[in-house]
Amino acid sequence: MKSIPIIFCIVLAGLVLGYRLAEPMSGFFFRYLRWSVAHRASVLQGHVRSEGSTIHFVSYGSGPPVLLLHGGLSNRLVWFSQIPWLVESGRRVVVLDVRGHGISGLGRKELNYRLLAHDAVGVLDKLKIDRTDVIGWSDGGNTALLLGTEWPGRVGKMVLISANFNPSGLTPEMLEETYSQSSGPALWFKRWWTGAGERISQLERRVKRMWRTFPTLQPDDLRKISAPVLVIVGRHDVVSTAHARKMAAALPHGELEIVPGGHSTPITHSVQVNAAIATFLNIPVPSKT
Repeated sequence: MKSIPIIFCIVLAGLVLGYRLAEPMSGFFFRYLRWSVAHRASVLQGHVRSEGSTIHFVSYGSGPPVLLLHGGLSNRLVWFSQIPWLVESGRRVVVLDVRGHGISGLGRKELNYRLLAHDAVGVLDKLKIDRTDVIGWSDGGNTALLLGTEWPGRVGKMVLISANFNPSGLTPEMLEETYSQSSGPALWFKRWWTGAGERISQLERRVKRMWRTFPTLQPDDLRKISAPVLVIVGRHDVVSTAHARKMAAALPHGELEIVPGGHSTPITHSVQVNAAIATFLNIPVPSKT
């Protein structure tokens, strides 16, 4: 019986240490939870039918719109560090569950970024948004590139975080990863993290085939994008900094920002990422938590 308080103290100490190590990420997360409860009544949710699938979306706030596109094998809540301050800055924030993720259907079609961009346009049409700024992370950034090339009239400014315009931008380790399939605890985690549930294995196979094959853009394609674009990449990203530099240089109105961290900088290095986004979009720089 005497060991119980000791075990409790060890667990508590571990939780406190974990919280401290996760700062400011933990601060942003708990702020998002408080904010989402306080603003629950002002949230608009809905769905659209798109190419054999149902795409779920959520809209917060009012003002000039900004569309947030999450990465593959994640979920729309990866934006917990960005949604509150973007809304408070006077922006209408639209997020969606990418096809096959969260409560959006997967459908039968093989995945490609033009299809995902078409899904996003369907959401914009549903919300009667003619033109929007776009912030895309990873696959969301790749999708934004297709919006810029195929639907240029629908986008204003674009922020591309850890995006690649063709598979050559991925590190060799990441390309090798696309041939593997998760199992055991990793599979259970991805089932929860993506919101895909029982369809996670099928989703992972399709997403990784897309990573190996798409996008297929070249520098000449990037030169046709007229929108101002901020390219953000982590120093230890799965997208090489050389590729990010090449992308920013090819874009007629491209800027490059290299931040600390790896591939999950909107979560792990949100202070730096948010400051860069705020400056680029000309909105107030958010507080750190």
